[in-house]
Amino acid sequence: MYVPTLVEVPTHIPLGNYLDHDVPILDQGTEGACTGFGLATVANYLLRRRRVIPDAAPVSPRMLYDLARRYDEWPGEDYSGSSARGAMKGWHKHGVCAETLYPVKPRRDDARGLTDARTSEARRRPLGAYFRVNHRDVVAMHSALAEVGILYATSVVHAGWRSVGPDGIVAFPAPDLGGHAFAIVAYDEEGFWIQNSWGPGWGRGGFARICYDDWLKNGTDVWVARLGAPVTLRTLESTATAHATTSGQTAAYSFADLRPHVISVGNNGMLKPGGDYGVTPDSLRHIFEEDIPRVTRGWKKLRILLYAHGGLVGQQAAVQRLAEYRPALLEAQVYPLAFIWNSDYWTTITNILQDAVRRRRPEGVLDAAKDFMLDRLDDALEPLARSLTGKSAWSEMKENALAASNKGGAAQLVADLLAELDHDNVEIHVVGHSAGSILHAPLIKLLTAGKRKIESCTLWAPACTVDLFKQNYLPAIQSGKIGRFALYMLNDETEQADNCAKIYNKSLLYLVSNAFEDKARIPGFRDGVAILGMQKFLDADIRALFKTARHRLVLAPNQQPVDSGMASEARHHGDFDDDPHTVASTFAYILGVAAKDAEPSVIQFRSSGSSLREKRMGMDARTAVDGGR
Repeated sequence: MYVPTLVEVPTHIPLGNYLDHDVPILDQGTEGACTGFGLATVANYLLRRRRVIPDAAPVSPRMLYDLARRYDEWPGEDYSGSSARGAMKGWHKHGVCAETLYPVKPRRDDARGLTDARTSEARRRPLGAYFRVNHRDVVAMHSALAEVGILYATSVVHAGWRSVGPDGIVAFPAPDLGGHAFAIVAYDEEGFWIQNSWGPGWGRGGFARICYDDWLKNGTDVWVARLGAPVTLRTLESTATAHATTSGQTAAYSFADLRPHVISVGNNGMLKPGGDYGVTPDSLRHIFEEDIPRVTRGWKKLRILLYAHGGLVGQQAAVQRLAEYRPALLEAQVYPLAFIWNSDYWTTITNILQDAVRRRRPEGVLDAAKDFMLDRLDDALEPLARSLTGKSAWSEMKENALAASNKGGAAQLVADLLAELDHDNVEIHVVGHSAGSILHAPLIKLLTAGKRKIESCTLWAPACTVDLFKQNYLPAIQSGKIGRFALYMLNDETEQADNCAKIYNKSLLYLVSNAFEDKARIPGFRDGVAILGMQKFLDADIRALFKTARHRLVLAPNQQPVDSGMASEARHHGDFDDDPHTVASTFAYILGVAAKDAEPSVIQFRSSGSSLREKRMGMDARTAVDGGR
C-alpha cells in the first residue's frame, strides 16, 4: 500500500501541466477493454516524461488488456473485462510492447498472444515499483499524484458520464452503469481530472472532471507506479539467477526467456491460460512452429526433453528448476519442455500430518514420541492422515495428472504437435520426478502409439504404482518403443531414514504406499500398495529390464563416479531434481555419452522456495526443542 511521503502537495495540479506532454487520447470503441486502455494511458505518460531517453511510441493497450485477463481474479481469458490489479501485475511481469507490434485491431495474419518479438520488445518498457493507493484517502491520492503525475483508477460510472459537455464536468448524482478504468491526471478543489479512453470527442477533448463526492461514492481502486529500468540478460545462467526465489521482483526479467519452455497445466489437465506462464492452444502451437525452430536453428538433430516435476513442488520452484537445467541442456542441443502442473502437494501433506499429530497426541508435544518407537508413531499417523483428506487429496492430484492426456488435455495437445514434426530428425526424451511419472504414464502411450519412438525415459523416485508402470511404460520398454530406460530411487535403508515434514518418519513414498493409495497398509497383515520408486517393490519383471546395458537402475546415494552415468547423491525423496550428480548423469544419459562432459558444477542450483521452507522448518524444530528445555 502506498504511504504518502513529505513531498510538497500543491493546492491544485492544473490539467494544462499534463496536456504539455501530449499524451495520445485513446478510443477503446465498443470493447470492454478499458483496463488495458486506461493503463496504456499511464504508460504513455510515464514514458514520454522520462528524463533519460523518453519514449513517444504509444504502447499496446491490447497487450495490457490480454495480460490483465491472464492475471485477474477470474479463471480463463475468454470474457470481456478485467481487473486493474491484473493489469498492473501483467505489466510488471512482462513489460509492454509498442502498439505497432500488438495492434488493437490485429490483421488477419497477425500472430496471437505473447510472441517472441512482442515479449522481447516489451522488455524495453518494464514496470518498476507500484503500489495500491487507498481510494478512500483523498490526501494519499493527492500526494501520489503530486509525486508521480498520474494514477491508474477504476470506479463505478453512471449516466452522467454519457452527457459530459465541453466543460468536462461529469454531472452527479446519476444512475449507475457499471465499472470502468481510466487515468487520473490532475486535481483542483472540486475534484479529479481524468483522461478517458472514449476518444477525443468525449467531454473536454477526452478529459473530464469528477467531483470528490462522486469519487468517494463510486471510486473502487487506485494504483501508482514508476517505470523500471530495461535489463538485458545475455547468458542463460543469468535467467536462472533472476528467477530464483531470493531474487525477488527481478524474476520478471526472466519470463520472456522461459515462456517458450513451459506448458502450464490446470487442475483438470487442460492448458492453463492464466498466470505468469499461461498457455493456450494457439500459444502452444506457436512454441512448436516459431519458438523451437528459432532456438534450435543450426542444430544437427532436434532433441526435445519432456519434463514433469514432482508433486511436492509449486509453480515457482518448478520453473526455477527448468531455468537451472536450461543452460546445460541448450548448450548440449536439447530443447526442454516442462509440464508445470501446479500440484504443490507439500503444503497439503504438511497440514494433514500436523493435524494427525494433534489428534493422536492432544498435548501436541512431539518429545512424547520418546515413549514409544517411531515406527509405532508412523503406524498411528497413517490411518489418521488417510482419513484427514490424505487419500482424497492424493487421488485428486493423480486424476489431474492423468487427465492431461485425455482428449483436449495439455499432454495430448503436445503429443499431437510432436507427431507433426519430422520423425527422422527428432529425438524425444522423457524425465519425470515423483508424481511426474503419473503425468507421463498415459502420455507414453500417446507418444508410442504410431511410429514415433522415445529415445530415453528417466524416472527419479517415481510415485506411480507398479501396476500403472506395467500398463503404460513396460510394454513400450519391452517393445523397444522406449529405447533406453533409467530408474533412480533411494535404497530402502535411506528411504526409511527420510521424513515428511519432520513428522512422519519415513519418505513420502512410504506414506503414499501405506496410507494414500487405494488399499491402506494394515500393520502385520497387509503391506502397502507397490510403488515403482521403492526398492522393496522391485519385482522380477522390473529387475529383468536391467539385465541389458541400455537400461539402468540407480540406487541412491552411491559413490559412483560422475562419468559413469550412474551417480546420485540423493538422500531424500525430494533431492533428485537438484542433486548435481543425479542431474548430470541424467543429462549424459539423454545424450548417450559419458557424463564426464557434464560435471555437476556446470549446473548451478539456487535455493528454491521449498528448500528455504525446509530450512525454516528445521530451525523451527530446533528452536522448539531448545525453548522447551
